[in-house]
Amino acid sequence: MIRLSRHIVRAAVAVALVATAAVAVPELRSADADTLHLWMMDNGLGSQKAVKKLVKKFQRDTGIPVEVRVLNWGEAYDVITKAFASPDSVADFPDVIQLGSTWVPHFASVGSIRPLDSLIAQVDSSRFYAEAFRASHIGAGKEVYSFPWFLDVRALFANEWLWHTLGIEESDIASYSKFMGALRAINRGELKNSEMKRVAAFALPGHEDWTGPQQMAPFIWNFGGDFLDCRQDACTSALLDQKTLDGLAVYAAILGDEELAPQSLHENSQQNAVRFINSELLIHYGTSELIRQLEFSEEAGGLRSSAIADDGIIILPFLASSFKSTFVGGSHLALPTGGDSTKFAAAQSLLAYLLRTDNLDAYCRAVGFLPSDRGLISIWNQDRRYSQLVQSLENGKSFPNIPQWGAIEGVLIKFANDMGSMFAVTEDKAARNHELAELLVQAHFRIMEILGQKETEKEADLVALAETAFATEIQEIEPEDLQFEPLPTPQPAWRMVFFAGIAAGLVMIALFARLVVYFVHNRKKKGMKS
Repeated sequence: MIRLSRHIVRAAVAVALVATAAVAVPELRSADADTLHLWMMDNGLGSQKAVKKLVKKFQRDTGIPVEVRVLNWGEAYDVITKAFASPDSVADFPDVIQLGSTWVPHFASVGSIRPLDSLIAQVDSSRFYAEAFRASHIGAGKEVYSFPWFLDVRALFANEWLWHTLGIEESDIASYSKFMGALRAINRGELKNSEMKRVAAFALPGHEDWTGPQQMAPFIWNFGGDFLDCRQDACTSALLDQKTLDGLAVYAAILGDEELAPQSLHENSQQNAVRFINSELLIHYGTSELIRQLEFSEEAGGLRSSAIADDGIIILPFLASSFKSTFVGGSHLALPTGGDSTKFAAAQSLLAYLLRTDNLDAYCRAVGFLPSDRGLISIWNQDRRYSQLVQSLENGKSFPNIPQWGAIEGVLIKFANDMGSMFAVTEDKAARNHELAELLVQAHFRIMEILGQKETEKEADLVALAETAFATEIQEIEPEDLQFEPLPTPQPAWRMVFFAGIAAGLVMIALFARLVVYFVHNRKKKGMKS
């Protein structure tokens, strides 16, 4: 269970941080040093305050001031691309920059970021989670262009109070057949929250969304499929492989069925998340910063007063399969090639400082994303709020680290949105299957073109292949004895804290009274002896 109370293993963290603080930055004190510029994205509540605290410490230790520019994730890629193309036109050109993990191979391939092999020993790259560090290279290449900063791990979150109200077990959703059967049974049963509002079992983003590849990935991977087939640094589209089609068929079946995932065709992932926060969605596929947001007040933009904070959340293991995989993305830190070369040494110092274990832990705890450091990950595993996420890293998988992935991701995002738009206006099942097959084949041809590959099969034959996969019936297994009568309404978090405080106060008063009695009794005994 995850609620507002914090359970952080401070002693273990302290030991680890003392041990790794020796990974220090070089001595670069300079009273008149040029200001460094750090570009980062808005990584959620607490992120800006946390990084400003770190760069203030850096200035105190080195004498080098740092200015921070915060970019919006939606526009960051374009802003960075334009800056890299014309460094001299940007007054605050970055000396150190945050990049999405999938962006690194592209910017490295066009020479926009510097190789960092000289920093491998200083930073100690051996401590990084391997799947995250893979994105530091171009394909199978060995040269390092970035270091992982934090991990974006996706998970299935469930509303705890509603989950227990239903009396449902993890075994009831242990396969895709059971998962789909449970969704249908829950939605037919008209589950309601504490305010007697209708609760949908699950949702996927089907309208003008930007996370299509991340949403589709676990469905495809857990059937043994993939977006690309990469062998010896040569990649081709895998969208029409049978295992990929099987996974996409389940994803499409859930997205397009109003009785499985209500409102999905009219919402994006952010709107899905809002419904979960309002306790109007039972299960949500989201990111780990949700846990941290529960600790922030409403005034600070947090969720401490939200319905989900009162109900509590639990993390469910992803659906069982022979190819169990969890999506892991995240962000890296890199050094641009443009800008003032006289500041390169100072920029390296700042990058190493931000990646130092104690600073990495402090930043990640502020934003709620898992750290990239394996030692820290093992410590976070002792925190029950994050242990399920940490355990899922054993099956963690990321997108291919090839320069073309950015363009390919755009194709997949368009395909996912086109799927939702088509479902919204097409009800006939046969027509849906045919049009979805056409959309997928178009995406396949576009990806092959991006990769410089040529498809030898006829388009009509490929459409027929995909259409057959989408037409296959998927068995659903519904759970028995679901309970729709609500349990006692969960107490608001402030009320729980209030009564807990009163209880703690009464305990303290009782202890104090016992101590008074003890000392008075001892004093009388001493008086009698004298």
